[in-house]
Amino acid sequence: MKLSRGVIAEGDVFPEPVRVVFAQPVGASLKVGGQGLRTRQYHERVLDQSQLDTLTITPAEAPFDGDALRFRLGIKAAQLGLAYEYDPYFSLSIARVDPLPGDA
Repeated sequence: MKLSRGVIAEGDVFPEPVRVVFAQPVGASLKVGGQGLRTRQYHERVLDQSQLDTLTITPAEAPFDGDALRFRLGIKAAQLGLAYEYDPYFSLSIARVDPLPGDA
């Protein structure tokens, strides 16, 4: 991901995760300025390519492009877990699963 305004950069070159305010090329390096997420202090560094490669970059807004089937599976699992806390047989009835008699 490209280091641009608004993204969150985290790594050893900054004392805390920063929201990038500006990124300006300076020769072969990149001058990066950002506001710390914890302390709100302003941090400015000139980074070469090896330092840029060590940064973890998170987009400004989370993308909502996940797998819908896995999301539905997770929601269904949470629903069954909550229903089981209330009544184990109720969770079976909403799942449309018929319990078989076991060997006692």
